[in-house]
Amino acid sequence: MMAFDDLVAAARAAVASRQRRAPLEELRGRVRSAPTARDVTSALRSPGRAVSVIAEVKRATATFADLSGVGDVAVLARFYEAGGAACVSVVTEPVRSHGRLADLDAVRGAVEVPVLANDVIVTPYQVHEARAHGADMLVVDARLEPLVLESLIERTHSLGMAAVVEAHSRHEALAAVTAGARYVSVDARDPDTLAVDRSRFEQVADVLPASVTRVATGGVCGPHDVMSYARAGADVVIVGEAVIRSADPQQFVAELVAAGSHPALLPATHREVF
Repeated sequence: MMAFDDLVAAARAAVASRQRRAPLEELRGRVRSAPTARDVTSALRSPGRAVSVIAEVKRATATFADLSGVGDVAVLARFYEAGGAACVSVVTEPVRSHGRLADLDAVRGAVEVPVLANDVIVTPYQVHEARAHGADMLVVDARLEPLVLESLIERTHSLGMAAVVEAHSRHEALAAVTAGARYVSVDARDPDTLAVDRSRFEQVADVLPASVTRVATGGVCGPHDVMSYARAGADVVIVGEAVIRSADPQQFVAELVAAGSHPALLPATHREVF
C-alpha cells in the first residue's frame, strides 16, 4: 500500500517523463482545438432521478486486485452508457492502478456521456493533459496543500471541466469547499487501512453545504447500496470493481440506475413521471 506522499511523488515523476515528450505548450494547443467539455451538471442532475450513477473503467482496485482482463475499455464503456450511466470514469493513474491515457482516449471516442479522468493530479500539466484527451471531469484529492488544491480546482474550471474533490474526512470535505469545490466525493475506503465503511459518507457529507453535489465513492455492490447512499444524502454514486466483475455490466448498471430512480427516493413532485 502506497502512502499519499508516495503517490504524489510517483505522479510527479510520471508527469516529468510525459512532459519531456509533450511540452505544456503543445497540450495547450490541443486543448484550444478540442471540442468543448460536455455539460456535467445536466448529466448528473437529471429530472426523475434521485441519484445518478458514474460507472468506472479501471485495471486495478485499491487493494491491488488485477482487473487487467477487462478487455476493450471502449466496449465496456458503451455497456455502461447503454445501461444508463450518467458518466463514465476512467482511472488513468499509472503506478498503483496501471491506468493509461490511451484508455481515456478510447472511452471518450466510444460514448456521448461526460467522461471523468481519475488520476493523482498534482500539477497543472495534468489538468491540461486530461482536457486534451477529452475529459469533462477530473478527480482532485483534498489532501493536497490548500494553495495547490485551490489552484488545481481553478485550473480545472477554467478549462471547462468539473473538479470532483475527493475527501476522506470532515476536515478534508471542508477544505474542499473552502478551495472552491462544487462536487465533493466522499470515499468509503479508509486511506490507511483500505477497509470499506459506507457509513463514512453520511458522517463526512454532513458538513457539506446544499450547493455542493455529493458523490459517494466505494462500497457499491448492488442496488441496495445505491438506495442506502441516496437516503444518506448522496446525489451521485461511483461504482467500479463491482460492475467490472459483474457477468453483465450493462444490466448491472441498469439495475443501479433503476435503484437511483426509485419513486421512494424522489420528492412527491417528481413521482408522477413513473
